[in-house]
Parts: sequence; C-alpha cells; structure tokens
Amino acid sequence: MTSPTDRPSPRLRWLLAPLVLLTLTGCFDLLQEIWLLPDGSGRVVLDVGLPKTFLDLARTQGKDPLEGMRADARAAEAELKKDPDVTKFEFREYEENGQQHLVYDLTVKDATRLGELQKRAMELSSTVKQAKQGKGKTDLTFQIESRGFGEYVFVQRFGEAKNAPGSTDGASDPSERAAKDFGMQMARTLMGNHFYVVRVHGQSISETTGTLNEKKDTVEWKYSLVDLLDEAGKGGELRAVVQAAPPLWLWPVVLGVPLLVLVLAVMAARRQRTRRAV
Repeated sequence: MTSPTDRPSPRLRWLLAPLVLLTLTGCFDLLQEIWLLPDGSGRVVLDVGLPKTFLDLARTQGKDPLEGMRADARAAEAELKKDPDVTKFEFREYEENGQQHLVYDLTVKDATRLGELQKRAMELSSTVKQAKQGKGKTDLTFQIESRGFGEYVFVQRFGEAKNAPGSTDGASDPSERAAKDFGMQMARTLMGNHFYVVRVHGQSISETTGTLNEKKDTVEWKYSLVDLLDEAGKGGELRAVVQAAPPLWLWPVVLGVPLLVLVLAVMAARRQRTRRAV
C-alpha cells in the first residue's frame, strides 16, 4: 500500500501538472466528435492537431513522434477489427494552419459500445499509458446509455467529484492555494492557446450542460487545456440527452397522415362506384 509520504503533495501536483502535460503530449489541439445515428449505430472521430514546429524540434533529436502514434493506430485497428460490432476504423493525416492532424475514425453498430471501444483503442496508446503511470486524473473517455426508442444519454466525466470521499481542494491552505495559482499561470502560458473540443450530434438534444446550436441537434463543450486540467480537479461532467431518431410523438404524424389520405381515397372511390351503379 502506498503511504501518504509516497504520494506527491497537492502543492507539488499543481506545480508539476503543466510540465507533465507538456512533456507527455506537447502542446496540441483535440477535437472529439460523436454522432448518434437513427439505426442505433454510433461514430466517434478524434482529431489531434500537433504544431509542426513541435514536431520539427523533436525530429532534430533524431526521433519522429508520429511514428509511435502511427504504430499505436495500427495496433488499435488490428485489435478493434476483432470485434463484430466495429464496422469501420480509419486512421488518416492532413496538414492545416501549421499543424499536423492525426484523425482516428471509429464506427460501431451499437452506439452504447462506442465509449468502451474507443477506450480500448486508447489503452493501446503509449502516451495514454505514460499518463496513467503518472497518475493523471484527466480521463477523456465517455459513456452512452440507451433509454430506448432512439433516446440516449451521453456522459463524460473529468477527475473526481469535488466533494467525493478522500478528495481535497486545498481551499483552507494558503500555501496550497498559492501553489495552485502559480501552477495554473504557468500552464496558461504554455498551453493557453490550445483547446479540447467535444461535439455530440443527433436528431435533437433536449437536455445538456453544453452549448447548443440553433437547430438543437449539436452540442459543444470547449476547454483550453489549462481549463481542462482545472476541470479535472473539480470533477467536471459533460452531459447531454440525445434523440438519435425522430421522437415518438412524431410517429403518429408520419404514419397517420398517409394512412388517413389512403382511407379517404378509398372512401371516395367507393362513393364514386356507388353513384355510377345508381
């Protein structure tokens, strides 16, 4: 069992956290988009944008950081193809605005398994393994629960709830608070212009903690990497209730109107035949 003296103090954690993030991943932008589709399937696309200046600097040391990520993608593809629920896994790259983008595209038959299968792919990543060894609290995996009739609940949690047993925020310790503020200022300087964006798409979205578009079929959350680190410490949560198929109240309209038209047409035809017979 790990003794209290073996654990990094909260003060040290706030000082080291931005440096650990920078060491593990460099400065990056991450876009995660999820689609919940009418047939019950789901799709997630992860787009990781790495500054080309960062990659060029790493290559001067004789190592291309992308080689490891490409190897991780090949390993993920081989693993996911074993699952009959996976209908597509694609890895592709493109360049835009001084960034090299790595895109992971996964489609599954059962939308409720989307988070589980993405997590399985992420666990094959050497970067994710290093982050776990460093005991980071930011978890980017998500869950999707089906309520039936095309309705789903999307949930993604960061870290531990603020009032969870054993959790501390150091609010009563001035030195802890000062260390946290200094660590966040350092992180903001290093990573303030890089963002993590999550978007969820469906037929309609009735409830959410994020920002809805005008059509109310897409919700978005956007964090700078610094705010994401802070959100993990608070135990933040992303949540949305998504209707992937047309709502139940619409089915009587969709089915009833054509049926009514058909009945009226039959009745009119019968009246016409009756008049002719007379």
